[in-house]
Amino acid sequence: MGAGLLGALLLTIVSVVGVGAAEVRERAEAEGKLMFYATFNAADSKALTDAFKQLYPKIDATFYRSTDAALMERILTESRAGQNLWDVAVLTSFYGHNLKKRGMFALYESPERKYFRPGYKDDQGAWTSIYTNYAAFGYNTRAVTKASVPKSYNDLLKPEWKGNIGMDSKAYEWFGTMLKAMGEEKGLAYMRELAKQTQLRAGRTLLAQLVAAGEFKGGLTAYSQTFEVLKPAGAPVDWIYLNPVFANIHPTGISAKAPHPNAARLFMDFVLSKRGQEVIRGMNRIPDRVDTPPEQARLIEGIKPVFAPTEVLEDFQRYGKIFEEIFSGR
Repeated sequence: MGAGLLGALLLTIVSVVGVGAAEVRERAEAEGKLMFYATFNAADSKALTDAFKQLYPKIDATFYRSTDAALMERILTESRAGQNLWDVAVLTSFYGHNLKKRGMFALYESPERKYFRPGYKDDQGAWTSIYTNYAAFGYNTRAVTKASVPKSYNDLLKPEWKGNIGMDSKAYEWFGTMLKAMGEEKGLAYMRELAKQTQLRAGRTLLAQLVAAGEFKGGLTAYSQTFEVLKPAGAPVDWIYLNPVFANIHPTGISAKAPHPNAARLFMDFVLSKRGQEVIRGMNRIPDRVDTPPEQARLIEGIKPVFAPTEVLEDFQRYGKIFEEIFSGR
């Protein structure tokens, strides 16, 4: 355990020993503010902070939202400048891993964490994932017959799919996770064959839209709900999970130097609570709390989720480089 992480642990232990829920709320209301750094869009960030303020009207909860890479850079820039502005942050797994590694997450064992399964929470209490995106294979229902819908990753290597599969151009985390799940040697051999079948496009939402438009028969690495939200408007798309399923979790944690530590604890408890998870479900996202399933059961049925291993997150640039060499020929 690094010195920064140990310091965060000691700070957390000192701050929580002997402090009951009523006292935490009293202290949080005395702090009167909360700053949430989010990778949600603005509407969803506002929905979550507004729901929190309904419970705790004396706490002025505000948010700053950006992409995960930009948000991480902001956090690091503020840290270098000695500014402690954020209380709670939600990012994707690579950035959450790095915040913990740098000792920037406080350790907090929220009473709500018992409702989250292993893999969706850090063993030491640095973070808990509040929702997950699951990678699916989406396909155009006008171009793909039911008999041709793939049932495994190997089915994607059939001649009928050559040049007809779209993929996100920066699916590095998916790539590294799948290599480890398949076994690196076998996985690399598979990916080299898969590259002959695929074309890259920038962004998972765009990828799903291109499948709906018929530019591709199928799309790999986009998320199930990304395809699902296109269907009510009549888009000719459907999707299937190919096991193992890459689970892109969203680690959420409290700043080790939170300016409003008690408000941060209340907010963390809220986003992990059933009520908070229901708010997240209302955003067309898949909550991670075990007793708060998504509106459509198939979004989590029959999946064998795999999470980005520490080795992949630690050697992210290497996996990104291999991905580029295989799929972009660089």
